[in-house]
Amino acid sequence: MKKIIIFGKEFEIIEQNSDKDTIEFENNKIIINSFKIPSNLLLNEFLVDLLYSQLHKTYDEIKRKRIEVFGNLDFKIVNKIDSKRQRVAKLKGNKILIKINAITLPKSALKYIIAHEIAHIFSKRHTRKFWEIVETIYPKYKKGQELFLKYGDILSRSSIY
Repeated sequence: MKKIIIFGKEFEIIEQNSDKDTIEFENNKIIINSFKIPSNLLLNEFLVDLLYSQLHKTYDEIKRKRIEVFGNLDFKIVNKIDSKRQRVAKLKGNKILIKINAITLPKSALKYIIAHEIAHIFSKRHTRKFWEIVETIYPKYKKGQELFLKYGDILSRSSIY
């Protein structure tokens, strides 16, 4: 039985053959009905969409409550950012690159990552000013940071399922 962690919660993956390609997401199960598309590709596409949606929701919340970033900021979900295996996110131009493995993080850890990367717009290094900006964006960032570190071993894996 395969399992996956999504936003800090464990889900069982059930794969079955079907006459169409669909994914059902209910309770603690992800049911993959595969016809033409392999189940791993269906799952990957589903996870990318889910993570992208959550990142935008969190970013919109930050913009409404804390900070308005000049210009448009977007996200790009990737399998690999650079040669640093432990890197989960990176600001590149007006995009925040996020590894697909970040789907395992609880939502407060994702919010921490977004606040962290937004702070890099204003300060490239992790100075006192940088951390003040992170705290302005996400006052409870230390909770998100702790969860991020707690889930670090999962994030360092090359695959999430």
